[in-house]
Amino acid sequence: MKLTSLVSEPPSRLREPSRIELGKGRLWTHRLRGGPLLLSCTAGAVWITREGAPEDVVLEAGSSYGGEGRGLLVVEALEPAQIAVARGEAGKTVRAALARARGSWLVLVSLLALYVIWGSTYLAVSVALETMPPFLLAGTRFMTAGALLYGVLRLRGAPRPTLRQWGAAARVGVLLLVFGNGFVVVSQQWVSSGVAAVVVSTMPLWLALFATARGRGAAGGTPADAPEVSRREWIGLLVGFAGAALLHLGGDLHAAHAGALLILLAPVSWALGSLYSRSLPLPEGPMAVAAEMLAGGAVMLGVSALSGEHLAAAPSSRSLLALAYLAVFGSIVALSAYTYLLRSTRPAIATSYAYVNPIVAIALGVLVGGERASATTWAAAAIVGAGVVIVSRR
Repeated sequence: MKLTSLVSEPPSRLREPSRIELGKGRLWTHRLRGGPLLLSCTAGAVWITREGAPEDVVLEAGSSYGGEGRGLLVVEALEPAQIAVARGEAGKTVRAALARARGSWLVLVSLLALYVIWGSTYLAVSVALETMPPFLLAGTRFMTAGALLYGVLRLRGAPRPTLRQWGAAARVGVLLLVFGNGFVVVSQQWVSSGVAAVVVSTMPLWLALFATARGRGAAGGTPADAPEVSRREWIGLLVGFAGAALLHLGGDLHAAHAGALLILLAPVSWALGSLYSRSLPLPEGPMAVAAEMLAGGAVMLGVSALSGEHLAAAPSSRSLLALAYLAVFGSIVALSAYTYLLRSTRPAIATSYAYVNPIVAIALGVLVGGERASATTWAAAAIVGAGVVIVSRR
């Protein structure tokens, strides 16, 4: 069979061709290893056979043969001939495989970091509260983390936020950090880290609920960033809220101080802040997170001063270590992992921390923090997790 034309491989995937002179009857062989190859006959005529190919081909001057695969390629000159051979860069294939493997490992490592770190922050907060008041603790945490992240981003060339962007970041920071995180820290003076994690894990349920309410209240239909919740998602909402109700009815949220019930408002505020942030002129990329932490941390320190919080004595080494862990790992490392997962995986995978963190928090509280977890707490964690799974599935 004579081959007069064949679509060649993209030049960007091939090296510069090498030219080979063949006398009549001379052979040239090449072992294909999966990478691309383009063989052109520039003079004379050659016969080509390829291991595993159904037919042999004959190339005349001006025709070419190319493709990918494995096996032995044999070229015989039917008359004095010249061929040009451009091989694929094996290094590129190897690098692509390594890049895919690296991406898979980064996803796994990021998920593990998110599960363990954000699951452990509840215990770290309990330790830090031993010798530090709540808003002073949270304000110092976010001011430190925000300043570190802001400095790194500025050194890498990120622009400074505008005054309008600082205002937007302050509004989101108040909802997410001052109310969302602040209520958790305040409440953890009276509730265990496991119970706190279970309550906070209802956040995706509140977010879905508020998205629906926002969509129905919008003139002219449902906005693009607030899709209406489906019947399946409503089932997930009801299941998740049943788990949260079990914590209260089972007695785990009953406490001598009414401040313990503030934790019920924490996921509500976090969900509102997350939804509200979609329509605000925030800075680009991670700079938005840095600005939110700086603004929210500053407000927390102001609340601390106005409420009369003070250190009765120097914080213990345990509290300071917990504070450092919360600032570096809980705020910067885990948030970076979460951002990477949002870019690299489906949202359902990235937000799966919501139903893994309570299990991690309860286990660490029992094993490391000396806390006791009742059967009600474990049952509520399982029910809330099931509700979040139902809502997150696509």
